[in-house]
Amino acid sequence: MTLNPTLSEWLNLIFRWVHVFAGIMWVGTTYYFTWLDARLTEEEKAVANTGNTAQIWMVHSGGFYVVEKRKVPDLVARTLHWFRWEAGTTWLSGFALLVLVYYLGGGALVDTDVYDISVGAAIAVGVGTLVGGWVIYDLMMLSPLRKNEQAFAAIAYLMIVGVTYALTRTFSGRAAYIHIGDVWNHHGCERLDAHPAGAEEDDCGNQ
Repeated sequence: MTLNPTLSEWLNLIFRWVHVFAGIMWVGTTYYFTWLDARLTEEEKAVANTGNTAQIWMVHSGGFYVVEKRKVPDLVARTLHWFRWEAGTTWLSGFALLVLVYYLGGGALVDTDVYDISVGAAIAVGVGTLVGGWVIYDLMMLSPLRKNEQAFAAIAYLMIVGVTYALTRTFSGRAAYIHIGDVWNHHGCERLDAHPAGAEEDDCGNQ
């Protein structure tokens, strides 16, 4: 299935800008709450033996704000403001770009010179990797690893690097290129500087 080129360009533009701005808001919100948690942890230690509630006072745009952390929300008397749409919009717009550019837009999803696989099979591998990563992450969060942030981060990082390396070695044409000092590339064509001056053009388009 191929979309109308004009429609594809407009959707591409819209999804990209939505993705960029949603990502900016997501990173900003994450940075703010990370900072807030760190300051509240310090405050909790400072008032640990006083019986007082840990609070953070802030000022912004002419107003003063006080924040305290609770384990259980008071949903009866208060409205819970859940900062979820920044992350959700970033993910959804990114997936929409993936579908638009590669699944429907004729992007270079498959390099048959490296691995002869159908577009449908390549899409299945990609979606399967996303779903598999999601499941593995949730299982790790349910395991004792959730109590050790350093070990969790290290193992997750190694797994991401391993999957990326395996997929690149299997499906990417870039992995098939031999280093620049060699004479032959992955098509079996000689480098341009390997031909003498004035030689006729070969099948690779070199002189």
